[in-house]
Amino acid sequence: MLRMMKFIKYPIWCKTTIFFASCLIHLASIAQMADVSNLIGLSTDHTGGFLGAGVSFADFNGDRIDDLSFAHHLGDLRFYEGTGEEAGFIEVDLDLPDYPFEAKMILWADIDNDGDQDLLITYRLAPNRLFRNDGGEFVNVSATCGINQGARKSYGACFGDYNKDGYLDLFVANYTSSFDEYAFNELYVNQGDGTFEDVTMTSGMYEVTGIQSFQGQWVDFNQDGLLDLHVVRDRTIYANHFFEQQSADAVAPFIEKAGEVGLNATINCMSTSISDYDGDLDMDVYITAFPDDQNWLLVNNDYSFSPLNEDNGETPMDSLQVDAVCWAGNWLDVDNNGFEDLHVANGYSEYTNYPAILDVYDEPDKLFLSDNGVFSESQINLFQNVNTLSFSTAVGDFNRDGFPDLVSNCVGDYAQVLRADPNENHWIKFWLEGSMSNRDAIGATIEVWTNGTPQSRMLFAGENYLGQNSHWEHFGIGDMPSVDSVVVNWPIGLPSVHVGLAADEHWLLVQDEEPISLWTSQNACEDECYGCTYGEACNFNPEANIDDGSCSFSCWSNPEACGLGTVWDEGSASCVPDPDPCVGDLNYDNTVTVADLLLLLNVMFGACPE
Repeated sequence: MLRMMKFIKYPIWCKTTIFFASCLIHLASIAQMADVSNLIGLSTDHTGGFLGAGVSFADFNGDRIDDLSFAHHLGDLRFYEGTGEEAGFIEVDLDLPDYPFEAKMILWADIDNDGDQDLLITYRLAPNRLFRNDGGEFVNVSATCGINQGARKSYGACFGDYNKDGYLDLFVANYTSSFDEYAFNELYVNQGDGTFEDVTMTSGMYEVTGIQSFQGQWVDFNQDGLLDLHVVRDRTIYANHFFEQQSADAVAPFIEKAGEVGLNATINCMSTSISDYDGDLDMDVYITAFPDDQNWLLVNNDYSFSPLNEDNGETPMDSLQVDAVCWAGNWLDVDNNGFEDLHVANGYSEYTNYPAILDVYDEPDKLFLSDNGVFSESQINLFQNVNTLSFSTAVGDFNRDGFPDLVSNCVGDYAQVLRADPNENHWIKFWLEGSMSNRDAIGATIEVWTNGTPQSRMLFAGENYLGQNSHWEHFGIGDMPSVDSVVVNWPIGLPSVHVGLAADEHWLLVQDEEPISLWTSQNACEDECYGCTYGEACNFNPEANIDDGSCSFSCWSNPEACGLGTVWDEGSASCVPDPDPCVGDLNYDNTVTVADLLLLLNVMFGACPE
């Protein structure tokens, strides 16, 4: 396995009363993520290919529990059904026909509104494929669905109902050059019968788009109810694009306006990641790039984007820099404080030559923690000293504890699984299901209000770099036991408003119906809940009743972290016995006297604590 994480249990010597003091200091207020890759064991064989392979955290078997799908450089796709428990996932075979080509993105969406998830796979040097899901049987409709079957250089894709007919349309980004026969991206309109029409040439984006595009993102930046498209491109000679939708009925529904609104960055851009990071109910965007270009957090100020946050005079992009080749940027509220944090994946920019590539690049991924929209870099060992070589990431909640987890299809034999460690903060999650709108409700926005303070999310199908996050929309709400109100702005139809929904529950919101609570975090654990059960560990899980060996002490620092008779060990990130003890010196006064003997006799016949 590429990533070997040391799962450290608390030292056995901390169980005795001889030390008269705790060995450990409780720092539970610090947001943590634990690498549980060794416990989960997701085989991916990401050992070849060009610039990474995609990952999806979407539910594909219809039980509303997050599943995982991984692309592969030789077409050996991997699928894992989620159990909703700490045990994680079970690998399944979807019985797809062999197709030994470099797959880039796996994207799930209900293209025919029949209630199950259909499957799109993009390929770098082979025709893309689409499978219709017929009750768990996957039918290859690639040749008949209208998706171009030329050997394009496709990377990212995204679904969105831009013409508001209730069916999901499709955009495909192609990483082409001016020498390619077809150097353009692709836009397809869903015909409502499981087929698509290629409208790229008449859309308004044909002549100006394409050439080294990594990803597109459907988003409504100007809040006019129409989906627009943000497209990121690699190379400093190619500006990023933003296509504003005029009207689905227009002859050319899209107009390029990146320069007009401030989204025309000319950098080696890898990823676009959308979030209302500042809670002002409009969508901001974070884009990643090479070190010399810098990553940019572009703040949406009345539909004008700038790296300068004019409200408080700060430049938020300055606190979100990474000195590495950056790929996926992914938003998730790790500590459930009501502000989304940012994970940045760091890899490299050449053909994968595993394992030799490990000797060349050594840059950990980064986690930036948000407190009221102000960011600080996580200082835990995982994001300071652990090299991951990441490209695509996806966010979900594999154990249903209400704290978002992150999976990276990193280079190596196994995926990296980062589990967010619970604290006392509350959360609330929503699964939207459209009726008038497309069944997946892609393009809907959710506003959650607590104490007069809003948060908002937009539902996507395809995001970041080659990634797809969970269909569950997650909100951290701090110490609030419920939310004041929830407003859902559906793609088609009137908004729905729900009041007084309880926290720490998974709410199903079907368009024009009453909310349904599917399960709570306690239901998810039932009789056996795995996690770190030691209360002084950085990642203590108050709901766990079975210790899984994942207790971490990486948030401590010498000297205050360790008790008498122990010292801090940098290698294991834990307190270890003093390697040079004075034998018999039980009270640690550097002498052996009768006082030590009395201390020993005092504890000889006492019961050991549990």
